Amino acid sequence: MKHYLPNELDFKDGSEKEQIRTRKIFEDLKQKAIDGKKLLEREKRFLCTGLKLTLKQSDGRPENFGFCDDFIFRELYLTYFHNNLEGPFYKAKKGKIVEVTQKEQVQDFKKLQIFSNKWQREIEKTNHKDQILQEVATETRKDLKELDKKYPRLVRKFRRQQDRYRLQKDKIIMQSKFIYHLTKSVIEDYEKSEFEIPFSGQTVELTIYSFVHIMSRHYSEHIKDKPEKTYHYDHFYPKELHLDLRNILTEIDKLNRIDISKTDNIIFEYKGVVYQLWIQKRTKQLKGKGNVSFNRIQSFYPIYNEEKINEIRTDYETVELYENLKVFIEK
Repeated sequence: MKHYLPNELDFKDGSEKEQIRTRKIFEDLKQKAIDGKKLLEREKRFLCTGLKLTLKQSDGRPENFGFCDDFIFRELYLTYFHNNLEGPFYKAKKGKIVEVTQKEQVQDFKKLQIFSNKWQREIEKTNHKDQILQEVATETRKDLKELDKKYPRLVRKFRRQQDRYRLQKDKIIMQSKFIYHLTKSVIEDYEKSEFEIPFSGQTVELTIYSFVHIMSRHYSEHIKDKPEKTYHYDHFYPKELHLDLRNILTEIDKLNRIDISKTDNIIFEYKGVVYQLWIQKRTKQLKGKGNVSFNRIQSFYPIYNEEKINEIRTDYETVELYENLKVFIEK
């Protein structure tokens, strides 16, 4: 089945010609969804956004169609969890930003609880054919095991601790669902070659595992509640992470001073923040070739500890590549 390209799903202007073009795509996608055909994340987002904004009552609303459940979840998740459940909360309605009423908040949290319960059943499975779901489920089960250790059954007998445990559990589960759809969207929107970065005469790959691991461990600090980790706040956004790392590694590689056959990490400073990128040799199966080794990005996070940063500046040579980028080379 032919899928629409990202630029085809952009609303370019308010002209009549553009309205006719996008309306045709909307009706095509709606019929495909009703027929049970698989839509890409961007196509579902386009279709359900259209259902939310349409003035034609006969079109229906996102709530009328099961294929918009993920769209509804995403909007609710971003509404309430972008600021760690700290109100006031706002939504866009009929072209205006309005504060969510207490009554609507209660209704929304009931919906989110349904999403959480359903997603928990998914991540409890250990044999998903969907590779993204397999990685997300594995990562989430690890987080839930750690949470169980933090809140043993004996501690959970106290109401206050039980409430904290349940809230944190729901946060982890819903974040994993959000990460699943975000990762899927990124993978679908770019060619496979764009996740393969030439470096040091080899290729470094940003894989599904890389995305899921980095987003689960080093984004959304208030969701994870793990003060021992460091988190991305600025500069590197998940949807452009592979593009940004490609640009930075390409500049670093021009020095021809880092050999990834001899090191498993690269340390650089970007816009005043020090980052560490870990790369590991892994093995994968390729059709017709059997097991082959490759370089996988294992983790990527900022370093804020001043003692660690001073140690890096002492033990490494600092090379400035351009105004906002420096790399640390082992002496």
